Amino acid sequence: MSFLGHLQVLVFLYALLLFSAESRKTQLFDTESSADDGAEHENYGDKVDARDIPLLYLETKIQNAPVGSPQRQEAQKNLLEEINHRKQIDQNIIEILRLSLKKTDVLDLLTSTRTTGQPVVDDWDCYKTLVKSFKNQCGAKMAYDMKYAGALANICNMGVDVKKSVAAIEEACAH
Repeated sequence: MSFLGHLQVLVFLYALLLFSAESRKTQLFDTESSADDGAEHENYGDKVDARDIPLLYLETKIQNAPVGSPQRQEAQKNLLEEINHRKQIDQNIIEILRLSLKKTDVLDLLTSTRTTGQPVVDDWDCYKTLVKSFKNQCGAKMAYDMKYAGALANICNMGVDVKKSVAAIEEACAH
């Protein structure tokens, strides 16, 4: 595919971001109405997380497929698989933090960042090892999965032993 073709695909995918969450919730698994029932869609505004493009793509496939069709059923199945994968990754990273840090209250470490002027991570070898282990053990391969790279950096910045953290990743992702 040419550069122009890729650009057209990206523009199309960005256009998918214009559907509201509320409209999508009511239409995605509706078996009574078709995709062209005149439902109105609200605008997301200027900011949408690029990690949600795969979800919006699947939602659009569902909305555009005839009710009861194999295409709609396949898109619904794929959407549920993607949502379940995301839930599993969310649960895995929380468990990794709990096991690595021996703490139960770890939610603040999912999004905490360092102050301006400090490096993102002190021990890059630790960080690279944890990211590689997270990808290999938890099946993290997409942009959504790697949104937790900062949480892995936080583990390294807290001076946790790398081997213990790798073992925590292995244990958390074994389920």
